[in-house]
Amino acid sequence: MWVGLAALLMVLPLSVPTLLAVQQESGTAHRLNLGFDQSVPGDVAFIAIMFSTSGEVEIGKIITEITFPREILSFKEARGGLPIKSIDAELSAQVRNDDQDTENSILEVVIVSKAGEAIPAGTLVNLIFMISPEAPTLHTIVLENRSEAFTTGDPPERVELTTTDGEIESLDIPALFACFFYMH
Repeated sequence: MWVGLAALLMVLPLSVPTLLAVQQESGTAHRLNLGFDQSVPGDVAFIAIMFSTSGEVEIGKIITEITFPREILSFKEARGGLPIKSIDAELSAQVRNDDQDTENSILEVVIVSKAGEAIPAGTLVNLIFMISPEAPTLHTIVLENRSEAFTTGDPPERVELTTTDGEIESLDIPALFACFFYMH
């Protein structure tokens, strides 16, 4: 028992600086990340919108603008994830032309909770895109993410939100998922 306690006391001081570094690196308390997928031209790709929060401030509305190249990618559908279904939040998604770059489209996704309810963390939305059959293979399609969040208060206040872009990798052959043991 004393050996285990001594080992714990030796390791504990080494882990505290690591925990502090992770907390400082995370920056803001709220993050909205786009996921990634791999697919072949002519097939669909799925991109998740993932939200994480410290819970210090309750978020009641999130607006995400996703810029993507219109020639090789088209938006098909937005499906609400369990966090927004659990609070019966309103989800809307619509595509418009990018006035600043005619080669792009902008998908605006808006999530609004019922009055006073906070949007919980998790995978909020699953987006479905179609990759054009003429899309280049072995190419990464970047989905630029610009997002903002607002509190549940009256009036709502803007909250700082850290974001990451999404990616779709256009493959030259379909990704194959199979059991490793069955394949040998």
